[in-house]
Amino acid sequence: MPWSRKLIEPIILKDGRVLTVADARAFMLALPERRQMAPYWQYAAELLLKAATRNSVDAPRNAWAQLRRALMAEGMV
Repeated sequence: MPWSRKLIEPIILKDGRVLTVADARAFMLALPERRQMAPYWQYAAELLLKAATRNSVDAPRNAWAQLRRALMAEGMV
């Protein structure tokens, strides 16, 4: 699942944006450092990296699920 691919299911933010894997990565990197350190973002980053760089059946779904949890924790979806 390269960085340019879409997520396995769309994640639509409250502002109407639909995230790709690259969008999610850019979004997380743009967060203030303090927020990036939140465990849910740390885990989302780990899983997104695995999904983008490894050929695994479960990695994309795991990354999507954790990214959604992190965005929900931030009130963005």
